[in-house]
Amino acid sequence: MPRLLPAGSEVLPVLARLAGFAGLFFGLLVVFAAFVGDRTASLAVEGTAMFVVALAATVIVLRLDGRQRLDVIGLPWSGFARELGRGLVLGIAFVVPAVVIAVGVGGLRYGPDAGTWIEYGGTGLWAALILLVAATGEEILVRGYPLRVLVDRWGRGAALVLTSLVFAALHGANPNVGVLALANILLSGFLLGLICLKTGSLWLASGVHMGWNLATGFLADLPVSGLEIVDAPLIEVTRAGSPLVTGGEFGVEAGLAGTAAMVIAILVVVRTETPRSHWSRYLAISTGAAAAAAAAPEGSDRSAQPI
Repeated sequence: MPRLLPAGSEVLPVLARLAGFAGLFFGLLVVFAAFVGDRTASLAVEGTAMFVVALAATVIVLRLDGRQRLDVIGLPWSGFARELGRGLVLGIAFVVPAVVIAVGVGGLRYGPDAGTWIEYGGTGLWAALILLVAATGEEILVRGYPLRVLVDRWGRGAALVLTSLVFAALHGANPNVGVLALANILLSGFLLGLICLKTGSLWLASGVHMGWNLATGFLADLPVSGLEIVDAPLIEVTRAGSPLVTGGEFGVEAGLAGTAAMVIAILVVVRTETPRSHWSRYLAISTGAAAAAAAAPEGSDRSAQPI
């Protein structure tokens, strides 16, 4: 995968690119909000706004960089459904330890509720659609163009830390947020960024993001980052234990059960071998380009390096 930045790019132009992307995003978001009016209060509209505006801003900055395709940020159209599906399964699996711990210590109690299987299925499909759009929008915004630019200039470690901090900050105004909630969201940002770096697939990260939220907000019938996404039929949950473990009104992301689940998920991703990916090929190209630039004689033209 080719670089977005020339090897050895100066700091100020990099910061200008990131600031330009952020300014473009917020400008388009204002236009979108003015267009839809009061309907922005809907979770479906908010998620759609995030996706549409983040994608539009990304396409614009890529075109300004001379790029035409979304492959360079990990969004190739080829095989996208497979990657989303894999991510969905992983995301759901990553939530299981959090719910098991919360139930095991008596913090969550489940029982039957009113409803039919048809209502349950319809609610689940609606929740999945809302969460897919919102999760993909957040991934494009944080771990699309910004992550790639940060990796090009400062490397993978700095890119992971910075994008995780931004991801946590985006949730800082959510209802019932606290210090542990922000710490766990920081961990989730690290997890999702790590998935992007290991596989090169933003679709896979989007699927994991969606799977976590779907498992939490629908299958477990709990709040997602302080937001009540849906009220799942057939299932009634009572939060009886300590919010320090269960996360209380914010959801499992604000509890120690969520912390344990995040740590387990990160360890699984770190220890899992992945096939040679688009991203690993990109890293090889980047390393080669940087080495060639460093070895070039003084005064030679380095502008021919791949960007």
